[in-house]
Amino acid sequence: MVMALRVLAVLGLLLNALLVFRKIKALRATEAGAEKWEEGKKHAVYNTIVGIVANFFDVFGIGAFATTSAAFKMGKSVRDGDIPGTLNVGDTFPVCIEAFLFAALAGVDGVTLGVLVVAAVVGAFLGSTLVTKLNIQGVRLMMGVGMVILGIMMALRALAVGPFGLAGDGLSLTGGRLVIAAFVMIILGILMNIGVGLYAPCMAICCGLGMSVTATLPIVMGASALLMAFGNGPQFIKTGRFDMVAVLCQMVGGTAGVLAAYFLVKNLDVKILTLIVAAVVLVTAVLFFRDYKNGKPRRRRA
Repeated sequence: MVMALRVLAVLGLLLNALLVFRKIKALRATEAGAEKWEEGKKHAVYNTIVGIVANFFDVFGIGAFATTSAAFKMGKSVRDGDIPGTLNVGDTFPVCIEAFLFAALAGVDGVTLGVLVVAAVVGAFLGSTLVTKLNIQGVRLMMGVGMVILGIMMALRALAVGPFGLAGDGLSLTGGRLVIAAFVMIILGILMNIGVGLYAPCMAICCGLGMSVTATLPIVMGASALLMAFGNGPQFIKTGRFDMVAVLCQMVGGTAGVLAAYFLVKNLDVKILTLIVAAVVLVTAVLFFRDYKNGKPRRRRA
């Protein structure tokens, strides 16, 4: 199963690279696409730095979605309606590399790994058909809700509250526990489409059901990689609902960040940093809700 995960991670990376470059070429051939490309180039340096930093700390379990969403929103470097697609398409590449590097970590049970990864991919595919059809107001509302959920979960995990602080020493899940975890993974796959990262809640449910923290890493990274590569990534690419330049920045910067974290850093206490990011995420949620409120059509007085 580990070798299969690594092969799928490489295939997913290559597939999405091909689809992205073909779609960008087609979009740039249109007048509107050319204008978006030029607009995106203005934020290329900023978005590359975001990709490096977010994916560097992604390796340590903070999750790149929260940091990247907050940075896009606060820096106004990606249009609100393009944020979900940009996250899921751009982060496919660095997360596939994470999955390849960490697949064999802790000797996690192959059946558990396979079932939970497949469940996440199914959820992502089902959810992408909804999110890609949302208008800008729908995206703002769902991103706001997603940021609140994610910010709270990140804070709970950093503080080791409730199931986020529980961990066993198991390498597998069986019977009812595996069924529960698979159902949760389908839901998490759906939520990935609105920017709610899978890392924290996946680790929480697996640890809460008795698995060790290290054994959850291949599941977390494998599920995130494959659900984007084969679940929702191609759907977002097909619709063109992503920022072309920002996606390329995430590909390059995100990959650099992952490799730097893997080869250069062995131990890092990220509790305080996680709490800071959680606070930033909650502030970002407020910004999404504000823009959603401001974007509503005003009622005419009688």
